[in-house]
Amino acid sequence: MDLREAIAQVERTFGIIGIPVLAAYVITIVMWTLRRKSARFKQMSNGWFDRFHLRPSAKARRAWVIGLSIFAAVAYLYCVYCGKSITEKAGHDAKFLHILVSYSLKTFPYFIAGCVLSAVIERFVRRDSRWLPKSMLGAGVFASILPICSCAAVPFSYSLMMTKRIPLRAVITFMMVVPVLNPFVIVFAGGVLGWTYVFWRIVSIFVLGMVTGVIVERFTGQLDPEMPEEGCTTCKGCSSGGVKLSQAESWWDAAYMLVVYLSPYIIIGMLVGAAFTVYLPPYIVGKYLSSSFFGLVLAAGAGVPIFLCSGEDVLILAPLVQMGLPMGHTIALTIAGNGICLSSIALLVPLFGKKATPWIVASFFFGSIAIGLFINAVTPLLG
Repeated sequence: MDLREAIAQVERTFGIIGIPVLAAYVITIVMWTLRRKSARFKQMSNGWFDRFHLRPSAKARRAWVIGLSIFAAVAYLYCVYCGKSITEKAGHDAKFLHILVSYSLKTFPYFIAGCVLSAVIERFVRRDSRWLPKSMLGAGVFASILPICSCAAVPFSYSLMMTKRIPLRAVITFMMVVPVLNPFVIVFAGGVLGWTYVFWRIVSIFVLGMVTGVIVERFTGQLDPEMPEEGCTTCKGCSSGGVKLSQAESWWDAAYMLVVYLSPYIIIGMLVGAAFTVYLPPYIVGKYLSSSFFGLVLAAGAGVPIFLCSGEDVLILAPLVQMGLPMGHTIALTIAGNGICLSSIALLVPLFGKKATPWIVASFFFGSIAIGLFINAVTPLLG
């Protein structure tokens, strides 16, 4: 039995594995909700933790972070080199539990990577951020070399903002550019869709990221009263949940705190995202895309809820481009599908707040449509 056949056999059990996974997710969400809504339940649960010694020690937290990192690396290798894409599975009428496990495996590595990188940034770079880019252009260039998706981009960007040395506009630019310009996907896209597509992909997300950075800073940015000379380095409502990474004793302790704090939000995103994948699979979206304005709106609108990562957008778009899908429609789906998804939106709210999140999500949607219209208008003139 070769490796791929062994993995295929494991994938056949995803429907069964999905039962305890779903149960764990539901229990986590219920407990989290009760602790937030009921002070009495929170007090009782804290008593249970203390009574049964359930609070992990520093050594246990470190072991948890290391174990999660190893599991995330294995899941990433599986998703990139061995497993079928979620698009393929949805196309074969996979059930919800099967898609939920696949979606979790796709999201989990990037989420853990984002939390760990955020902790490292917070602990080791906060006091010496001279090497971090301060301009929007520099932030975009820095983002373009990191192979992470939007689920990692949000906590990573939050850690950059928490240094209080980088303008908010640069942080937003970084967060929008990094999932779209994954270096591996760019090379892959160049070979499949051509370098004209790659050119528009790069230019479009840089422009959209910079414009959004200026808008978000203008309407939600605020000065740090302790360092007003740094300008707007945070936003109103950012980190309203109060995760205090600066109180951590070490980087792995900070990573553990961030994972625990954000886990309920990413779980909500994965549950909703898996449901969208089952009932609105990407291949269905591709089937109804057209060269009309409605098709452009569909490309931008459907790109937000569906999960596209690791080049899945390229696989969906390749046959459509060959059938004559306009370049503007192609770029609109690329930006919306890669730049933002339900899992990362769920992370935006606790970290960037309810004021900045709508601006960011709206920028991806309306910005994708505007860019698509512009590209469709100028493409005939250039060609």
